[in-house]
Amino acid sequence: MRFELSRMRTAPGRPFRLTGQEPLSTVEWWGEELPLEGAVEVQASAFFQEERVFVTLEVRGRVRRRCSRCLAEMVEAFHHRDFLEVPVEGAGAYLELRPLVESGVRLALSSRPLCRPDCKGICPVCGADLNREDHRPGCEATRPQGDPRLEKLKDLL
Repeated sequence: MRFELSRMRTAPGRPFRLTGQEPLSTVEWWGEELPLEGAVEVQASAFFQEERVFVTLEVRGRVRRRCSRCLAEMVEAFHHRDFLEVPVEGAGAYLELRPLVESGVRLALSSRPLCRPDCKGICPVCGADLNREDHRPGCEATRPQGDPRLEKLKDLL
């Protein structure tokens, strides 16, 4: 998807609109390639003014990820709307939206995705997935742990 800059330059301040899909197969997220489910839905509106293009960009889609607590496969829906100022000095004939769409997808992704809001995660001691099973026998996490800062008080009592 792209805006034709020559048309925009001839009508400064006039809004131009685009609606469609950007076919992204993956998006890079902190060194990991996340696969997208289908194309990204894009709505864009832009106007030209003083060698800059002002773009309102909205992206929607779905991406495959892992839950940050239990590592289960999940699909996260995303939606992001942004207003951008893009300098076009020395630019070619078109303003390509693909880099802006990729950036919008990254901004829309949750930093801590959860498979469900009440995900219990994995026990750090025994490794049990607490959504599917209880702690394993002998797990130290099930024993009440005292606060180490209060150990001195126990000695006094």
